[in-house]
Amino acid sequence: MIYIGVVGQIACGKGVLVDALKEHGFVSFSLSSILHDELEKQGINQFTRKTLQDMGDELRKKYGRDILARRAIEKTQNSPLRPAERDSAGQAKLKIKGVVIEGIRNTAEVEYLKKMPNFFLIGVKAKRELRFERLLKRGKHWDPKTWEQFVVVDRRDLGIGQDKNGQQVKRCLRYCDYVLTNNKDLQDFQRKVKQLLHKILKHNGDRE
Repeated sequence: MIYIGVVGQIACGKGVLVDALKEHGFVSFSLSSILHDELEKQGINQFTRKTLQDMGDELRKKYGRDILARRAIEKTQNSPLRPAERDSAGQAKLKIKGVVIEGIRNTAEVEYLKKMPNFFLIGVKAKRELRFERLLKRGKHWDPKTWEQFVVVDRRDLGIGQDKNGQQVKRCLRYCDYVLTNNKDLQDFQRKVKQLLHKILKHNGDRE
């Protein structure tokens, strides 16, 4: 079983990487889903990215900086791992090769996940201007709508001015085994992703 962590700046293209991993037989778990669950428990249905950031900081402060990673591993180990797609007979099309943990934003989360066997950390980076354009196109309701708002949440996400319980994406990127740059078009990035996954899977004895 391979564990792959994904860390990257806001709207840098992490989803493209995760989708490619799914196509290669990985199941995914997003740390942000834990934050969404917490907000739902509190009856909060309308929220912004700042709300999610605040919730993440609060959980780390209360339960330890690696709490999101710990909960993610607990959930993946206590649940049957099944691929998203099955054939007409209900049989799995792909053999489960591993788990991808996305949305890593604190170095303690990285340190916890690095204890897992066959763990790789992949980072994704892109220019801020391009990321803002992509963010507007994807249209998630919790994302900022103006450049000024985006810069505020992006700086916080990177870890600028944050304490140890906060967002630390910039520092997390330093832990990466591989870093992909996504400053061109989708086809260029998909090519980079394909080459990297081939390298990782080949290294782990995959023959597909």
